[in-house]
Amino acid sequence: MEIGASVTAVKGALDLARSAKDVNDRAQLNAAVSDIMDKLTTAQSGLFEMQHQYQQLIEENQRLHQALEKEARFDRYRKEETPQGDWVLSLKEDFVTPDEPPHSICPLCREEGRYSLMSRNSSTYRCGFCKYVAKYAPSGISDEVLRKA
Repeated sequence: MEIGASVTAVKGALDLARSAKDVNDRAQLNAAVSDIMDKLTTAQSGLFEMQHQYQQLIEENQRLHQALEKEARFDRYRKEETPQGDWVLSLKEDFVTPDEPPHSICPLCREEGRYSLMSRNSSTYRCGFCKYVAKYAPSGISDEVLRKA
C-alpha cells in the first residue's frame, strides 16, 4: 500500500467519524463505527507495510554505503608494473605518512575485494593470502637470479 492510500483511509475514517457524531439511530451509528474501524485497519496495515519497506531501504542503503567505503580504500593505490612485467598496487605518494608507510597490495586479491598486503624481498613481492608472486628486480639483478627466486 502506498502512502496516499493510507492517508485516504485515515481521511475517510475521519469523515465518517464526523458524520457519525450526529447520528441518532443506533444501527446507523454501529454501521458508521464499523466503517471507521475498517478504514483505520486498512490504514494501519498500509503503515506496517510501509514501515517494513522503509526498514528494507535503510538496510540496502547501509549495504551500499559500506560497499562504496570498501571500494574507496582502493583509490589510494595505483597499478604499477615491475621491471619483469608483473603487477602490484602501490600506495600513492600522496597517502604515504609515518603511520602509513609505502607498501603494495595484491592486484588479484583487490579484484576479489580483498585488501591483502604484499611482502617484499630483494627480488619478489608475495601475497600471503592468494600466494601471487610478482617478480621485482632492482637494476643490476640478472634474470638468472630471478629464476632462482
